Amino acid sequence: MQYERRKIQTQDYEHTPIFSNNICFTLRNTILDEISKNLLVNQPKIFELSEKIREDFCFYPMTKHESFNIVAGVDAGSQILPLAAQNFGIISALCYQLPSGKIFYLPPETIIFSKNLNGINFKNIINIRREAKLYETAKSYLENYPETELLVIDGPLVFSDWWLISGNKKDKKRLISAIENLLLFCKNANVIIAGIVKRPSARYLMYHLGLDKETCFSDSYLLLHTLNPGERTDLFSPQLALNNASRKSVIMDAVGVSIYSFYARMSKEWSIPPIRIDVPNFCLGYLDDIADYCYSSSLYDGIPLPIIKADEEVKITRRFMSEVYSEILTRVSRKKGELRQLAPYWGEGKWMGV
Repeated sequence: MQYERRKIQTQDYEHTPIFSNNICFTLRNTILDEISKNLLVNQPKIFELSEKIREDFCFYPMTKHESFNIVAGVDAGSQILPLAAQNFGIISALCYQLPSGKIFYLPPETIIFSKNLNGINFKNIINIRREAKLYETAKSYLENYPETELLVIDGPLVFSDWWLISGNKKDKKRLISAIENLLLFCKNANVIIAGIVKRPSARYLMYHLGLDKETCFSDSYLLLHTLNPGERTDLFSPQLALNNASRKSVIMDAVGVSIYSFYARMSKEWSIPPIRIDVPNFCLGYLDDIADYCYSSSLYDGIPLPIIKADEEVKITRRFMSEVYSEILTRVSRKKGELRQLAPYWGEGKWMGV
């Protein structure tokens, strides 16, 4: 059965006049009505698909068991300082080793673009370079700490071709090279590696099961209704799923290493969907150990502890950027006595402290 999202009657919202002196009240009612109706319409289909997934796929319990003594989590961070004259971005990546608490990182990178590049393109460039930095830092860390047994990446090992719209040719080549070099290093050094996707929005499993025509929902959302806490799915190949759905997998073909994935529900909380865990083919013999370690160490919001620790250390917040911006203002004012060159982009000055 072809499933279609309920169509919104746009003429009701766009052309029917509303005589009210409180737009917030009108917005509230619109949101309440629309989301409530949408959920009620979709609920039967969600339960139907959940039962079908349960029948067509295998599920396995996880145990809270840790087989690894030295584990490292890797995460990357970025932030943009929007000035009226130009966009300024900074990216960094960091490895946090457990249980020692050692921290490893490479020098941060800065990116400056003029305003002739629109905001979406600038953010895409930031994203693709941040991801490349993540895998480059992970490889450099392993070169310095080869005793690491398990490396967990805060990010995917499977990349859809959405990334082909980000950055220029050099950026794309850098990302592909960074992923490939890290995976080959892990294979040669016998380091187990897994990619942790905290907010998966892909539909790889739906393609794998042939359900992509029946629903517009993501894998993770449907599996929130299908998986029990402490349970994971069987392995599947996202690359093969994309190919079967007549979609390209240019990036993964270029990387040249087969990646498999499974979803795991690490938390009992209704508000925390399952995460996706990506594992290369040379680590499949440790699949249960990887799943059990992630489950055992998922003490906060269903995310493995090494990822949480790396995220805490590398996070670049707006508050931090506003403090740096304040120091820039002080320094430039002292040296030049002129601040107009540091004017923020319209609408951004408030959080920057102006």
